[in-house]
Amino acid sequence: MIQGLYAAASGMLGMERRQDVVANNIANAATPGFRRQVAVNEGFNEILLRSMRHPFRLDAERAPGGGQKLVETFTDVQSGNVVVTEDPLNLALQGPGFIVVDTPNGERFTRNGKLAVDANGLLSTADGFQVQGVNGGGIDVSGGNITIDQDGNVYSQGLFVSQIRLLEFEDPHMLTRTGANLYEASDEAMRRSAQAMDTRVLHKSLELSNVQVPAEMIQMMLGARVYAANQKVINAIDESVASLINEVAMPA
Repeated sequence: MIQGLYAAASGMLGMERRQDVVANNIANAATPGFRRQVAVNEGFNEILLRSMRHPFRLDAERAPGGGQKLVETFTDVQSGNVVVTEDPLNLALQGPGFIVVDTPNGERFTRNGKLAVDANGLLSTADGFQVQGVNGGGIDVSGGNITIDQDGNVYSQGLFVSQIRLLEFEDPHMLTRTGANLYEASDEAMRRSAQAMDTRVLHKSLELSNVQVPAEMIQMMLGARVYAANQKVINAIDESVASLINEVAMPA
């Protein structure tokens, strides 16, 4: 009976974390270049079967107890739809590449092509992180009249300024989210990256989020129902334990 209580409680905790992921997807449905996250829950059966392949690893934490937990989240790398904005500071990436930007914590990578010009006249993200040129420096567009061709070459007043540094990763799932629609690459991910060859830049356009709000809302409603079902299980067990204490254990 108590094991059932633990199983239901773990189900509620796992569902809470899953709902957080879904809620974050919905909150970023209008964020350009955002890619939805998918929560992966794992149940007791999978954990037990995997542990039985390595019996020495079957410890108290993995011992029979039922339930499930959120074991990981991964990024859906499917591209979002592209819309034309006619804004010269907007660009969309068609292909697997990422824009390289400089942050106080080092190089980061983004698909968000909604750019800006900082106080120094350098091309930057909306959050003020400088967009890298292929030579590693910033891109001076203080002259205005910005145009960007499909290879990422940037022109200001018709004069070539620099080329946006774009990287393609052999496995985009190796990237880690760091917030602000940015990703961090491990040393291994960087070793398995290269200058973009299969990515085209679409100027005056934006890649939309790949979040499908109706689908995410359905997932959220299903999650709420699962949470409520586990809550009812806990209530039922609580009532059974109370009855057991009050009636069965009552002295004659």
